[in-house]
Amino acid sequence: MLSRGRKKRLVLDVGSSAVRLCELSQTKSGYQLTKFVQREFDSDPSMDEEARRRLRINATLEVLKAGKAGRRKAIIGVPGQSVFTRTRTLPPVPEYKVTQIVRYEIQQQIPFALDQIAMDYQILDGTAGTGYEVMMAAIKTDVVDKHLMVVEKAKRGVEVVDVCSIAAYNWLKHTGEFGSSGECIALIDMGATTTDIVIEREGRFRFTRPLNFGGNDLTRAIAAEFGMNFQDAERAKRERTFAPTGDPQRDGKVGEVTGRVLQRFVSEAMRSFAYFRSLPGGGQVHRVILTGGGSCLRNIVPYLQKQFGMEVRIAQPIAGLAIAPGAQQVNERPEQACVVLGLALRCNETVPIEINLIPPRITELARQKEQAFYWALSLATLALIMASIIPMRAQENQVDQQQIETLKRYVAEFDPEMAQLIKIGQPIPQSKRRQELGEMQARVNGLKSNVDVLDSVRNDRHFWLDEVSIINESRPKGANIWFSVIVTARVKPGQPGQGGPGGPAAPGVPGAAPAPFAATGGGGGGGGLGGNVGGRRGTANIKGQGFLGLQADQWGGKGGRGGGGGLGGGGGLNTRRPGAGGNQPKGPVDLAIEPFKGMRIHGYAENDQIIKDFIEQLKDGQRISPSRERVVAANVIWDEKSVQRVAWSTLYNTPEDGGGNKNEEDPYYLYSFTVEVIFNRGQNAQTAAEQARQGAAGGGQPGAPGQPGAAGAAAPANSVVNLPGLQQGAPGQ
Repeated sequence: MLSRGRKKRLVLDVGSSAVRLCELSQTKSGYQLTKFVQREFDSDPSMDEEARRRLRINATLEVLKAGKAGRRKAIIGVPGQSVFTRTRTLPPVPEYKVTQIVRYEIQQQIPFALDQIAMDYQILDGTAGTGYEVMMAAIKTDVVDKHLMVVEKAKRGVEVVDVCSIAAYNWLKHTGEFGSSGECIALIDMGATTTDIVIEREGRFRFTRPLNFGGNDLTRAIAAEFGMNFQDAERAKRERTFAPTGDPQRDGKVGEVTGRVLQRFVSEAMRSFAYFRSLPGGGQVHRVILTGGGSCLRNIVPYLQKQFGMEVRIAQPIAGLAIAPGAQQVNERPEQACVVLGLALRCNETVPIEINLIPPRITELARQKEQAFYWALSLATLALIMASIIPMRAQENQVDQQQIETLKRYVAEFDPEMAQLIKIGQPIPQSKRRQELGEMQARVNGLKSNVDVLDSVRNDRHFWLDEVSIINESRPKGANIWFSVIVTARVKPGQPGQGGPGGPAAPGVPGAAPAPFAATGGGGGGGGLGGNVGGRRGTANIKGQGFLGLQADQWGGKGGRGGGGGLGGGGGLNTRRPGAGGNQPKGPVDLAIEPFKGMRIHGYAENDQIIKDFIEQLKDGQRISPSRERVVAANVIWDEKSVQRVAWSTLYNTPEDGGGNKNEEDPYYLYSFTVEVIFNRGQNAQTAAEQARQGAAGGGQPGAPGQPGAAGAAAPANSVVNLPGLQQGAPGQ
């Protein structure tokens, strides 16, 4: 039933200068074009928008009347100029997460809220294990509404909103115009106001781009040059205008005018080809296929062959297609039928690119109507059941009365209250069922409370979009920096460390480079001048959570010992064993934020200064989430030792550990780096982050050798030697 309903859809191509109606039917030998109606209207750009809208509505009504179209839902197309399209390679994630990533990508590219745009996507290639090649499309809903208004004025609904350039590509792909040799082929659809370019490479859709050029540009140039109105210039263009031949005497004034206009189109097309060639997966275009009304211009094929330096030919969209007597009008200008034929193809089979940009409000309204239909159907079924029961019961009224009396006796034994209600005039006794009802209501309220708790947990789910946005926004503007691996982890604080032995006055020794997200135990500083963070890394209870389906390993290091005692050194966190002669610090170490959530980032930059700029901006990174929570980068951990010089070729096959190919033969280099960030989220996240940054013990007051040193002051957290989870320590012994 659903398949038959889809085949009965109304197919309309409402363009900027003509309206077309089409209907395809399946036969044993292929498809037959059973209906084709076209009505052109004045497309003079000087007219106001309201006048053009009335002409478009009138042409649509004429087409529907001539095609004897019933009140069916329609499939329409919108021009590619109004649609944002991108092809992206997504990481290897489960397919159900692709929608979430696409929504995030589109939101980053389009400066509108998600409820103001209609979007869709299609996976072109790939699996959950290798990643996906995805084509994304989005359009502002008010732009779609302008096209829907024309159909609604004709009292028709809309089910599918396709893109005109993609519909033309689907039809020519079906007819075999692109061939099977795997070449890089460009489809150029030349319309009245815009021209769309679609490129296929190795048998797959790769790229689409609209150009701000159309047949009306040539008409306006002719009107301005020869002093005509728009209608006369349009007629002259169709009857006498031609593309330049290269012979000035033969071309004359007309060839000069068309040459100036077409040269602008050629320049835009060549720039698009060059841009596609520079993209990953791009390549040199080998052949061009022309469609649309602009392809009907005389001498256009030799002219473009000379300009592009490649094969150019006009598409044959109706070659091999059976045409019924009611569709013979398509033979007049078959080049203009590609879009409407591509729309009609969606009624009969699955097309290569199935995009539907119907606004969300229409989808929701259709869902509500469907629910109302099922409710009405259920009520009608119930009414039929009752209507069949009542006559039968009326005929057996006497038997029913006897059964009622019998039931009353059973009710009286089961619940006296109900029995007394039936007998009017007698007092109603207290029913035990009332108490049972209260107990059941209490159980229901308890279950409802549990459900509310689960709903609260569900509503407070945390995704990493805000944290990823902070990382993305911290990249220096205009700098070349790439991220190859992002892994997340939940960091839980460890236990207090222990002080070290007393010793002579000496400066403290800096701690070792931090392990990934390890909560580090700082040793006591040496006697003398102020001690820095000493000792080894402390063990952290870190559980990897992964990101986008990936699982991170559990990281952690061993605890350090306390240093000597002329100066005050901080006690470490989660130290495995005390230093010689050391004592436990008094009182627990207070962690400001529990637990931390962190990310580990492997990436590449064009030079080391870009890495430093990225680190500095990341330290100040913060964001307000949609739930009005503040998200801040509480701690940034980076060691200059992680920076390595690697070959540029590493970008084509980046390793998971963030390293790279150190091929000395490659004269161009990048710099790889590893950064670890701990985030905090909450209303008081900023205050908590400042407390967390007091992680390393700073310089204390000098003391005598072998005597306790004073407690060190807090050192800045966002430094190379600072480690997460480190607090101001107690005096070393």
